[in-house]
Amino acid sequence: MKKYFNLRSVMIAISILLCLVGTSALGYLHLTQPTASAIEKKAKKIKKPDVEKSTPKIQKPRVKSPEAKQAVVDADMETMSAYGLVYDYANKGLVEVVQDFLAESGIDPSQVAFTYRNAITGEQFAMNDLQPMTAGSTYKLPLNMLVVDEVAKGKLNLTDRFDITNTYYEYVGEHDNYVAAFDGAMSIPDMQRYSLVYSENTPAYALADRLGGMEQARKLFSRYGQSRSPEVKTFSEDNKTTTDYYIHVLEYLWNHQEKYADLLELIGESFPGEYYKKFLPDLVIQQKPGYVAEALNVDAIVRESTPYLVAIYTAGLGGTTPESSEISGVGLYQLGQLAYVINEWHRVNMNE
Repeated sequence: MKKYFNLRSVMIAISILLCLVGTSALGYLHLTQPTASAIEKKAKKIKKPDVEKSTPKIQKPRVKSPEAKQAVVDADMETMSAYGLVYDYANKGLVEVVQDFLAESGIDPSQVAFTYRNAITGEQFAMNDLQPMTAGSTYKLPLNMLVVDEVAKGKLNLTDRFDITNTYYEYVGEHDNYVAAFDGAMSIPDMQRYSLVYSENTPAYALADRLGGMEQARKLFSRYGQSRSPEVKTFSEDNKTTTDYYIHVLEYLWNHQEKYADLLELIGESFPGEYYKKFLPDLVIQQKPGYVAEALNVDAIVRESTPYLVAIYTAGLGGTTPESSEISGVGLYQLGQLAYVINEWHRVNMNE
């Protein structure tokens, strides 16, 4: 994710200096061989097929009584009032409630695409889910999943360090910082951490190199599903995607949690207090945000008492345009509000 805060570049530079004297976290990661995770251990026992079948346990939809819904509304009223996000959660569908929020916020519905899926019942609701949206860094989660698949097959391991000096880069400063901090080579766990927790580009491109490059990786993204969109099935060459595709990625991740346990832990750490976590501080949320130019997105597994999956892609929040080079604080706030609205509807209508 680019230019999230200028502070990130300063932090990387500081970590390089500390790395030289062997005291920083980066230096520790570089000098200490990571132990093989459960992923690699399992790979030694079982050779898995290239595409695994999902075996989700789907339960029948739960029908809540009006009284049960209203009880949740009453319990949450103080918080939703404090945030100014009081809507008719108990009597309207999810798309209707989201549209009410957008109208009140002055956001055109065409600026937002989302898909929600109840992880237990399989109930799914969506708006503009086939509309191609700029993906930003959200591609980094399925990219990491592809690399985990190669580790599981025994084609890659978690202890080798791979040269990154010639890795493709978008920002020479970021690339050079990583080359210096890791003495020109990173292990896969290093690449995973810095591409998911901090959403950096250089480690993501280094992961893609393990698969033969980004173009080859793009051909493999359909392993986790495809969109019904006739334009974009997974990720296009200009990095467009749809929420209809990404909900498949999240569903696949949900159905193979043991295999991707390391990735789930990392995206659980990412961007505390921001994106989907902004107004939901007490929830366990595993999220992969994506930001670039006009796009401000987040894909998440939300572990409410009844867990759910959600993919949200936006354009132009906070007045951003395709020429914007900095993230919008207003846009981040609006995205956090939207996350709260979706979560509150879920609490009222879906939670046990």
